[in-house]
This record gives sequence, structure tokens and C-alpha cells, in this order.
Amino acid sequence: MTMIEPVTPDMHEAILALNNTHAAELSLMDAAGLGALLGEAFHARRIGNLEAFIIALDEQHEGYDSPNYRWFQARLPRFVYIDRVAVSEKARGKGHARRLYADLIERARNAGQRFLVCEVNSE
Repeated sequence: MTMIEPVTPDMHEAILALNNTHAAELSLMDAAGLGALLGEAFHARRIGNLEAFIIALDEQHEGYDSPNYRWFQARLPRFVYIDRVAVSEKARGKGHARRLYADLIERARNAGQRFLVCEVNSE
């Protein structure tokens, strides 16, 4: 089974490509935006040489301009916000997203976080 590993700078290009493949669900990013997001991340993990990734923020990022993140920030004193998660087409059905979520949940619990939040696209 492929390990869950931290996102390292050498993976940024691959993450950007996978993110932008899923731009309709995640929103298009450029290298500078991804670098800023990863620099603020509470949790950024990947599987393989990029079968999947997850990026989450905690409540401490005043400069993050996502209206969905801001909505939670205005209502909860502490939280972990799942900003984006993606699985490559060739890696689907292997349980990668489930493993990434479980890893994040463990990290959030260990940090004393009570709320794990996200937005969901229904269309």
C-alpha cells in the first residue's frame, strides 16, 4: 500500500496539475496561489507521486479569502477546514480519499480540534 506522506516542494507542480484537472470542483490555481495555500496549511498530505492529495487549514488564516472558509471563521472559534482533496483518475477506487480523511481526522483530534468542516458541491 502506498504511504501517506507530507507534501514537499518538489511535489507542488504535480499537485497543481492534479488540482487544475479538477478545477471545476476545486477552483483553478496558479503556482503562487498553491504555494501560499501550502504555506498556511494545517495539514497537507499526498499519496505516491501523486495519486491523491489533501490540503486543510485551521482557523488562524486571516488572509485566506475563500468565502466558504470565512463563513466558518465567523462562526467557529476553532476548526479544521478541508480546502481541497483530489484523487487522480488512474488511482480511483483504491480508498485513497478515505485514507487521507482518516489521517486528517487523527491529526485534528491530536491537535484538540472539535470541528472538521468543508464545502460540498452539489452540482
